[in-house]
Amino acid sequence: MKRIITITVIAICTICQIKAIDFRDDHGITASAFFGCSHYQIKIPYTGGYWKNDFYHPVITLRLGYRFNSAWEAGLLYRYERQTYENEHYSGIGAYGEWSFLRFLRGFRLIAEAHILHCVFKGNKENGWYGKNNMTEVGMMPCIAYNIPGSPVDIKLRYLFLGLNNSHSRYKGRAPGCLGRGDWIVDASLRRLEIGASITF
Repeated sequence: MKRIITITVIAICTICQIKAIDFRDDHGITASAFFGCSHYQIKIPYTGGYWKNDFYHPVITLRLGYRFNSAWEAGLLYRYERQTYENEHYSGIGAYGEWSFLRFLRGFRLIAEAHILHCVFKGNKENGWYGKNNMTEVGMMPCIAYNIPGSPVDIKLRYLFLGLNNSHSRYKGRAPGCLGRGDWIVDASLRRLEIGASITF
């Protein structure tokens, strides 16, 4: 009984706190989550030609930051990206900044996002990538956002990466749509298409 009363009191206090939030306020702590899907294509040669093997895996980006005003936001991020084979993945942390440089009617706006990210590669020791393919990238991603009227929630869609990425050339070459095999790339592959939401407290 005491547990039920305690939970009820906490729930009422939480609801009152949410109602007290001014959703028109343009600054505060923001929490975001983005989800996508990577596509890797491996060509395996054989006598007379080759056959293709396609892999699709999840991409997750989590962010915690602060919105300074209606135009600027900055904070920390975590990114996870599965790779072609079982137990192979990138995971790492970094920092980001957002500039909402163009606003439209009905709550839409365009955002330029810059980030710096360092990811560690983890996988099976049997392949040649183990311990040799950590990745650092610095660059920009365009994003379009929609603010749900009367709420602190933004729906966001982002795509394309332009900048520096020092990963192994196979990370770039096996992803259709990624231009460049050196450190400077334009990555239009599927892994850069992410949809998510952010909430400002």
